[in-house]
Amino acid sequence: MASILRSPQALQLTLALIKPDAVAHPLILEAVHQQILSNKFLIIRMRELLWRKEDCQRFYREHEGKEVGGQKVALGTRMKVS
Repeated sequence: MASILRSPQALQLTLALIKPDAVAHPLILEAVHQQILSNKFLIIRMRELLWRKEDCQRFYREHEGKEVGGQKVALGTRMKVS
């Protein structure tokens, strides 16, 4: 992995947020991780966090006022997020 990080190409980072209902099921979470790896992404860092409603509202601010926005906030604050 160290040789990949030292390559002359610039390292591009991608943020992946996995929905709480997937995190709640270990087999689904493992399948998501495998899918990420099979698409030649590296998982550099992973953490589990619990968003407060305010954090989730700020993240989905662009969807505010749309039907989908409220659903995302409700889903994002329901349980832990990875």
